[in-house]
Amino acid sequence: MKPKFKDKYRVESIRLPNRDYAANGSYFVTICTRDRTCFFGDVIDGKVDLSEIGQIAQLYWAEIPSHFDHTYIDAYAIMPNHVHGIVVIDRPHNVETRHGASDHGASDHGASDHGA
Repeated sequence: MKPKFKDKYRVESIRLPNRDYAANGSYFVTICTRDRTCFFGDVIDGKVDLSEIGQIAQLYWAEIPSHFDHTYIDAYAIMPNHVHGIVVIDRPHNVETRHGASDHGASDHGASDHGA
């Protein structure tokens, strides 16, 4: 039986136990709304029509690089009840992560040269 969190079943973490998720790499992120409520818009004729909240979510997603050094966003999609996106961390190898570990000598794990 899976452990419960706040009296609900949850998915076991798929995080690698020794992985530094602040390290350089491309990270696929999915963020779901509470109870999968369609706050961000509706699908009309096969296309997502963003609500005002969906437009705000899109604006804030696009602003991620403004808040985190050496980070940029790649492809993303705002769906009616969730957001999918790729966040890329691409810091120089002599910059320390917030955990105090230097990236010197670490592999890129999928980070690409984006010309910045």
